[in-house]
Amino acid sequence: MKHLTLLLGCIVTVCTQVKVLAQPLVNTDVVLMVRNLPAPPANLQEAYARVFPNNATYPETRQFYQPDFQKIEQAYQEGQQLLQAFYLKNPTGMVAPAQTAPANKVSAQQQNAMDAATAELAQKMMSDPAFAQQFARMSEQEQQAYITKTLSDKGIKPVAGKPNTDQRTMPGMDIDWMTLCQDYASASTNLTPWTQLSALQQKYAGEHAAINSQTDAEIKQLPMISFGEYGHDHDPEKVKAIRKKGMEKHRKTADAMMKELNLLFAQTREEAQKNMAPLQNALQRVQYGKSYDFGMHYPLVLQTQCQMIAAVSTLLENEIKAMEEVAQWEKEARQE
Repeated sequence: MKHLTLLLGCIVTVCTQVKVLAQPLVNTDVVLMVRNLPAPPANLQEAYARVFPNNATYPETRQFYQPDFQKIEQAYQEGQQLLQAFYLKNPTGMVAPAQTAPANKVSAQQQNAMDAATAELAQKMMSDPAFAQQFARMSEQEQQAYITKTLSDKGIKPVAGKPNTDQRTMPGMDIDWMTLCQDYASASTNLTPWTQLSALQQKYAGEHAAINSQTDAEIKQLPMISFGEYGHDHDPEKVKAIRKKGMEKHRKTADAMMKELNLLFAQTREEAQKNMAPLQNALQRVQYGKSYDFGMHYPLVLQTQCQMIAAVSTLLENEIKAMEEVAQWEKEARQE
């Protein structure tokens, strides 16, 4: 009886129209945003040109990256506005269920006819075991054809269509949004890239400190000369030569650091894209929510997308900070 009722429900003319909620996200490819960032400087001279354009007095690195920061900020603000709009409409953070509206209404006469057909077929199956077995062996298409004829005999012309109940799964359940967002959140807590950057900075800070110590030691070994009433001191020309030699060592060390940073930045960007790709690909499949209902997952997905966008800004800020540290050595060398 249950099987029969389901079959009848599959071919009757009563259908529902489910209102699809558009739940928009930020229409931007975050992976592409990272990929399109300018390549990091390959050496000290390139870093200097980017940090101190036209021999600027102070770092102007952000000016070079302004178009990138503008895109990041615009996308992030759009995401925040969407979140604000969502919580204004849903203060509890819960998404109101989609409303359904009947596409066609069944008249009392049609309902009575369908009830009669169902009862008649059910009675025949219970009273005639051979027919019941024969019906069970039919394919779904054969069963539907039989029921169609039964309904036609009752004055109802079935049409192909949807059942009069919503057979869909809950909105947003066709993609595992929860896992995608959790996986990205987990990956974003990986501090390895920043630990590697910190270790590299400490390594070269130690090398620069060693150069300074060596330079100071060489100066102290210079003989003192008399300047008459001005006292005694080391020969300024020899001191200048030692400091110049020390500065050349600083420049070579800074150049080596920039080359290592270049590789590290490329690795960090690649890892960021890898972490973002699964969720980003899923967002593209649903056209960033243009005509897609995320259901209860909407705020989580939107928040995670904003987190990815913010991560691009953090990545770039860290690169700039390290780049300026390197370029400062070239600045000092040119001021000698």
